[in-house]
Amino acid sequence: VRTAILETIPEAEVDVSGSGGHFTIRVVSSAFEGKSMLQKQRLVMRAVAPFMSGDDAPVHAIDNLQTLLPE
Repeated sequence: VRTAILETIPEAEVDVSGSGGHFTIRVVSSAFEGKSMLQKQRLVMRAVAPFMSGDDAPVHAIDNLQTLLPE
C-alpha cells in the first residue's frame, strides 16, 4: 500500500499501519497544495483502490486517512 501511494505521489511522506485488512494511512505532501480535502483523499484512494477489489482483497477498509501539507 505504501509503495502504491509513493508511485502516485513520489515525494510524499507515507505512514501505513494496521492489520486484518483495516488500515490507517497518513500522507504528507506538497502535492496536496490547493486541493480540497476530497481531492486529496481521492488522490490517495486511487492509489489504494487496486488493493481493495476482489474477494481476496488485502485491504478491506481504510479506518483513518490523513492527508496533510508539510509544515
